[in-house]
Amino acid sequence: MQGMTGITNLKSSSSEHRPAGVAGDVEVTVATGLRLRGAGGRLTARMVAAGVDQLRERDWVLVGRAGGSTRRLRVEEYSIYARNLVLKFVDLDDAAAASDLVGQDILIPCNGLVDLPEGSYYIFQLVGLTVRTRDGREIGKVRDIVHTGGTPLLAIEPGAGRGTSAREEILLPAARSICTTIDVGSGCITIDPPEGLLELYGI
Repeated sequence: MQGMTGITNLKSSSSEHRPAGVAGDVEVTVATGLRLRGAGGRLTARMVAAGVDQLRERDWVLVGRAGGSTRRLRVEEYSIYARNLVLKFVDLDDAAAASDLVGQDILIPCNGLVDLPEGSYYIFQLVGLTVRTRDGREIGKVRDIVHTGGTPLLAIEPGAGRGTSAREEILLPAARSICTTIDVGSGCITIDPPEGLLELYGI
């Protein structure tokens, strides 16, 4: 995802950026929608984040759904083309053997994720950060990222005491010109919104 910086909907592998209380073995989806690909038991899936090889130096992954049951499978070989992943699992040597995996996702533990380049962020790093204007006015906290096909939107839950005219959610473009500073360490995003944008939300 591109906006002010790179944003991708995974979690960080860096322990210093992982929020307290999140175990390193939390399972994170890295590719979705397994489908059969030709003969020989090969499958293909859509990578959640383009340009990030989450399977590098891994000999196994989890297959299933986040929050549900998963099974651990050894990776025999794989290749990535843009956001398309093609892989084969050990001992699944034909379409019949691999067909049970169709429709499922590929996950890995949180502590196995690769670090993103400087200036890029996993969504997990942004959720929960406090959003403030450049003059120090607190707007609320990020509770989610909304994917639009273009610049992602920060879904912000307004702080208390905003009055009856304030909406329940503020959608703010994650553009560099608006989100001027992201400080994961201090838990804050500083924004410089266009004139009138916050007023639309009763703030």
